[in-house]
Amino acid sequence: MERTSEKQVTLHPVLALHGYAMDFSQAPGKATYRFRVQSGEIEIHHHSYDGISGLWSLPPESGDAEVKVLHSGDEAEITFDSRVHDTEPDYIEIANHHYGKPAVFSYSRVKASA
Repeated sequence: MERTSEKQVTLHPVLALHGYAMDFSQAPGKATYRFRVQSGEIEIHHHSYDGISGLWSLPPESGDAEVKVLHSGDEAEITFDSRVHDTEPDYIEIANHHYGKPAVFSYSRVKASA
């Protein structure tokens, strides 16, 4: 079993207009991460590319949920099945759920497979 070191992240409040989200995209394939939310709430967005609109606005082709919300105190293992759609890889983003307070969480990769 593969495990990476745990990384700590603080996302600013949404009203800060920057630093409230991070790109969590990965190479196509499956990867499992463990998330621990120390404070605030985070939203995990997973979208596939729409070649017609030129945006990552489609639900993930893999069938993964488009949005997952984790609350303060939550610990979860989430598997992402990232794919390529219309020649572009999926886009995964983690964003702060609150407008006025920061979100603090940590994550580590537990397992990856092609």
